[in-house]
Formats: sequence, C-alpha cells, structure tokens
Amino acid sequence: MGLPLEGYRVLDLSVWQQGSYASAMLADMGADVIKIESHSNPDPGRASLSFVTSGRNAYFESLNRGKRSITLELKNEAGQEIFWRLVESADVFHNNMRGGVLERLGITFERIQQVNPRCIMSSATGWGHLGPDRLTGSMDLLAQARGGFMATTGEGSESAPTAAGFPQADHVGAIVSGYGIVLALLHRERGGEAQEVNSSLFGSQLAIQTFNITGAIWGNAMPPRTAHIERRPTWNHFQGSDGKWFSIAALPADKWWVEFCEVMGAPDLAQPPYVTADDRQARNAEVIARMDAIFATRSRDEWMAAFHARQLLVQPVADHLEVGEDEQAWANGYLVNVEDDDGRKWPMVGSPVHLSKTPAQVTKFAPAFGQHTEEVLLEAGYSWDEISAFRERGAFGEPPR
Repeated sequence: MGLPLEGYRVLDLSVWQQGSYASAMLADMGADVIKIESHSNPDPGRASLSFVTSGRNAYFESLNRGKRSITLELKNEAGQEIFWRLVESADVFHNNMRGGVLERLGITFERIQQVNPRCIMSSATGWGHLGPDRLTGSMDLLAQARGGFMATTGEGSESAPTAAGFPQADHVGAIVSGYGIVLALLHRERGGEAQEVNSSLFGSQLAIQTFNITGAIWGNAMPPRTAHIERRPTWNHFQGSDGKWFSIAALPADKWWVEFCEVMGAPDLAQPPYVTADDRQARNAEVIARMDAIFATRSRDEWMAAFHARQLLVQPVADHLEVGEDEQAWANGYLVNVEDDDGRKWPMVGSPVHLSKTPAQVTKFAPAFGQHTEEVLLEAGYSWDEISAFRERGAFGEPPR
C-alpha cells in the first residue's frame, strides 16, 4: 500500500521554516513536492552555515527532505510560462511569501483556478490574509511577541518576557498550514471544489494558547509569569546534585503528594500544615525551598529512578543530545536514520504522526539546488530542445553566455 499522499503533487514556493516544514511533512507522507527556487535568490536556508555538521546542513535538510528542486525565474516571461504549465498538473500550490509578492507576479487563486480548477492554493503568512497588517512582514520572534506567548513566558513577574528557545511559531505555523492543506484535499476528494487555504504565524500562536487567551479575555486579567519559587510543588522543576534538572507535573496535586513525600524522604511534608494543595500554596516558598534542598542531595537520574519506581509523573529536562539518545523517541519513529549514498546513517527528527498501515517515510535528503529542473520539465512534456530554448530565454536565471 502506498503512502497517504502518493500521487499528489505540490508546487512549493516557500523559504525558511514555516512554509518549508509544512511541505516537508507532506513529502514524508508521499507527496511529490517540487521546490521552486530562483537562481538569483535561492532559499536562504541553504546558506545557514551555523547548522552545517560534517558537511551537511541540518537546518535545510530537516525542512526540505524528500523534495525535488527546480530553479525558475518567476519574474521572467519564460519562467512564468513554465510555472503555469506545472500548475496544470498540480494538486496544491503552497507558499509563504510576504503579502503582495504573488499579486505582483500575477499569481492569484483566480488565475490558478482558470488554469487548473482542481489546484488548491495554500498561503502561510505572518499575520493572516485579511486586516490592516496583511501585507506586513513577519518572523518567528515577532509572532511569539504579538501572539501573547512571550508575555507569559519567563522566570517570575519581574523577569523580562522570554521567547522560546527554538522557532516554535514557525513550526507550529507549519503544522497548522499542513493541516489546512490536507483538509482542503479531503474536501476536494469528497466531491467539493478546490479552495484557498490561509494560515499564519499569528493565528497559530493564538491557537496553541486557546484556553489561556480565552480565559484572559473573559476575566479581563493576564496570568502572571511565575518563578520557580512561586510555582506549586507538584507543577515545577528542580535541580539534582549533578546540576541537571527534572520536571514534576502531577495533577490533581493532593492525589500524589503523600507518595512524593515518601520518595523524597520527607513524610512530614504530608502532615499538617502541608496536607492539601491550598495548605502548601499558603506556604509555597517554604515548601519549595525545602524540596530544593532535598533534591540537591542526589543526582537527577537517581531521583528519576526513585520516582519512576512509583510511577510518579516526573521526567528529566533533557537537552537535545539526550533527546537524541532517547529510546522512546526511536521506538516511535520520532527519530529516524536517513542513509546517504555512501551508506552512512544520519539521525533526523521524523514524523510526529504514526499511521498503522501507511507510516511516514523519511528516505531522501533535501535536494541540491536545481537538481531536478530538467527531470520535472521532461515530465511536464517539454523536449530537450524546448528546455534549452527556455534556458536561453532566462527561464532558469541568467542565460548562458
């Protein structure tokens, strides 16, 4: 049985992360994703040298795995001619261009519909396709800021707002974008018509904070940023004697508290005046300080073993290298090995979704720049002579001298 999206073709005019990771997820599930890049202005991710390891660019490989790459100048008449030919056989045209860019190129949903009524158009923007800021540029950090995420993140009310330690707005935005594309394909396959899919960094940030933002609006009050010393004992993070951290997240708090105290060797913390969560909250700084001192007597992994023996809800605060060694991640395909032409295996983050009959496959690295240009054009029905003529007309960049 083939992968769920085998037979679907995606024209991918996306760069950086939000757009590119959305189409990478589609490629994992079998879609033929054709990445369109300008010869004079390729995806900037190719030049993210800070992510190059052993000759491979982890940034670009992760976001563009499984795709094919063509170069095409959409500001060139010949390049536009090829683009519209490719639209004829596409199921999806996907992009994350800044608002107004496609309109200046004459690429609109209405025009796509004229050329191919079955082609869906997906736009992953910064702030949404409507409203006063629809043409305003955005980046991950700006979406975290305006979307409310940074306002609630930090170590206490006196601390500065804090962004996530990774580009979470881009990646959540990508997941939302991919979700929208699959919904539109499902609708079309059920007899509906092709439609536009619009998603944004801003909207995705609101979506992942749905009850937080709703509650703040209803109550007309912001939740505070809480410091370690202010957080509840059973919803907090602590440091072992080796300097490594672990996290406790046990709800309802009173259900587990006696067992926590037994493992800590502090049964008195389960006695008055600390019996209920409200009791402990009234003396929170005192309880947290006591727990800090207790946990500083043993290493993180020793505490993990003790808590896990009682099946209590405690996990390590793992760094990325520790995640790379996590047996649970490998068992579920969240981490996979991708083999190169020399037989070397490269660990990479896989799909977060497992389908029992047709699981995702990460089998190919990101394509070299323009690697599949001639291949894709031959599939579109062009002859070698026609491809040469397009090259002379500048369809793929500056014509050869």
